[in-house]
Amino acid sequence: MGGNMPEGSAKIESWSPAIAPVGDDLPEPAVHRGQYVIPLGVDDQDWLRFLGISYHVAPNIGIPVSTTSFGLRVVDEELELTCQIFNETGEHVQDLVVENPKRPWGGDAVGVPLTLDRFPGTSLTFRFNYRNSVNVRDLILTLDFGDALVVALNRRSINFTLAQRPVADTTLNRRERDLPATDADTPLLYLHGYEDPDSGYETPITRVPPIALTPERIGAAWRTAKSTGWFDPAVFPNIGGAQDAAGLAGVMAALAPLDETTVVKQLLSGARLAVQRGVTGEYDYRFLDVPAHCHPGLVLVENYRLTAYPARYGAGRVIKTFSLLPGERTNIRLNTYKRSSSALQQASSILDSTNSETEQEFTNSVNREQSTQENASKNFEYRASAEAEGQATWGWGSAKAKVSGGVSGGNNSAREEFAKNLTNAVSQNAARATSRRDIQVDTSLDTKLEEGEEQAVERTLENINVSRTLNFVFRQMNQEYVSLLHLVDVRVAFFNGHAESRDEVPLGELRRLLEDCVLPERVDAVYENLLGQLRGITDHRGETRADFVEVVRDGDDPATAYARVNPDATSSYPSPDGRTLTVPGVIVGAEQHVLRTDGVVVEAFLGEGNGLDTYSTGLQEQEVRAKEAANQLRELEAERLRLALKIVSDNDEQRMRLYQQMFVRPQIVNQIDHAAMTGVPGAGVPGGADGDGTPSGTDGLRVP
Repeated sequence: MGGNMPEGSAKIESWSPAIAPVGDDLPEPAVHRGQYVIPLGVDDQDWLRFLGISYHVAPNIGIPVSTTSFGLRVVDEELELTCQIFNETGEHVQDLVVENPKRPWGGDAVGVPLTLDRFPGTSLTFRFNYRNSVNVRDLILTLDFGDALVVALNRRSINFTLAQRPVADTTLNRRERDLPATDADTPLLYLHGYEDPDSGYETPITRVPPIALTPERIGAAWRTAKSTGWFDPAVFPNIGGAQDAAGLAGVMAALAPLDETTVVKQLLSGARLAVQRGVTGEYDYRFLDVPAHCHPGLVLVENYRLTAYPARYGAGRVIKTFSLLPGERTNIRLNTYKRSSSALQQASSILDSTNSETEQEFTNSVNREQSTQENASKNFEYRASAEAEGQATWGWGSAKAKVSGGVSGGNNSAREEFAKNLTNAVSQNAARATSRRDIQVDTSLDTKLEEGEEQAVERTLENINVSRTLNFVFRQMNQEYVSLLHLVDVRVAFFNGHAESRDEVPLGELRRLLEDCVLPERVDAVYENLLGQLRGITDHRGETRADFVEVVRDGDDPATAYARVNPDATSSYPSPDGRTLTVPGVIVGAEQHVLRTDGVVVEAFLGEGNGLDTYSTGLQEQEVRAKEAANQLRELEAERLRLALKIVSDNDEQRMRLYQQMFVRPQIVNQIDHAAMTGVPGAGVPGGADGDGTPSGTDGLRVP
């Protein structure tokens, strides 16, 4: 159980039965959504491989000053390749040809050094193809160095390498399938990117390589972005373009604190600028390390919900006690943590609040709990698009579960670690919030009111006792919450460390994804192993939930079978208040937390000591006796009236006469006329009529 129960927690048990009859429906829970990514282990030999062309620029002291050279190499392939080189004006300056290495004259091609006066401007164009190819289109690469070539390439060589490489993105296989059948002897070629000869870091062909990332180029791209809102994807690949005015305004607002000097220094140091929309819908930026290698990989993208249900409710800690002396009166004022926006923000918790600041703070706390700097960089790269859905990202797992012959359920350790880290973050969030939920009971009459969102509650209290004090105890109310972390959906993605390669699909398209990146003879094995991982998911009790993923067929045709997350899969958890909480998916973590609320309960009791002497006590006793006698007299008068009404309703003349004889009405003496009369007009006048129309005398019943 997360968090200790605060003082007064025992009261929760006794208050719950009184509150439960209010309704049988479950209270509305607070729900938060987030993603967690778990990398999967695939053996290197299981990946599809394609012929990729990479390049690098290296110093070459073996050539004269003001010259440059070009080289073309084919690794372990019996292919003949050509490379045509053009300068910025379109002039064809050189050809490189690699012939079959099995021939005596075959092998690598190294061009003769060329003087740099043949290369005006800042860019070069290279066209690659198979030698003597007719139907295959040229593969075109344009390199813009962002600086004059006479400077950028002085005594430097540009070397190209063609080699079999693990799949870089899933579009390559589709492109190869689309090749005409006549090109069977000319497999697909693609541009892999820049390979740094010193560090080994790889830069995708869509990004500017480090050698061409000059301060002038970065500054120009930054100024263009600030003035137009267009971020050059070659320089800022992790920002992307906003789809509408609101998104663009959000991106620009997030980047407003940055200046050109900072951006240039960061990018030249090897960092990259990334912008991401958070769970609150607001945009945020950060500088992250550049991914080292374009290594293929599969990841599980797990969607979770953190659902917090209110449970028991009861009195907690004592926040104020004070006493009123006999006959004393005072005013009290209750100041809650909700009276100011700053205090309310500090006291907000994800368990009972959904404001943007709380959600963002919780997301940051989760990532701090379980992400290394490297994993945080991968996580941000994976969700690099500025237009990505505003959803909480709850980290990137470290452990890899093998799906190339691995053991089912091997990723449960990563999932358990994630559940532990997230529940720790929930506990920290709840502890921080509840510690700031202070309520003040102020009995001073001259205290200055603070400005806030709402007025403080004021009350007037008086002790009407004359001999004993009246004591008050104020207690803050506590609310218990049950937080359930449950897995609701799983997707699978191909990702090689760079955002451009991301291909995320639901389980129903898993086989298509594997066919685009895994060897055909290994697709079935990897598919079954991955499904085995998902069928081996365990819940918070350690029980396997094989029903979370199911295989569905359209009719009886096995070829139509596909996997999906079971939409009817649910999990239940017994709440402390006796209810059963049912949520979709698989519960992987459950905890209980107690939070203070802004509710206050007051209990009053009399002091034990008597503050009166014997004489004063006697006066009080006589006063009580007088009150009791007066009350008895009123009761007798009321009884006499009820008797009179009974006699009238029964029309009992004998009882009327007895009543009149017993209850004789007193005469009223008119001091002006000195005349005796009764209290009713006409009474006492011989032969006259009373006010009720009955003859005067003793024949009628007069009710006083």
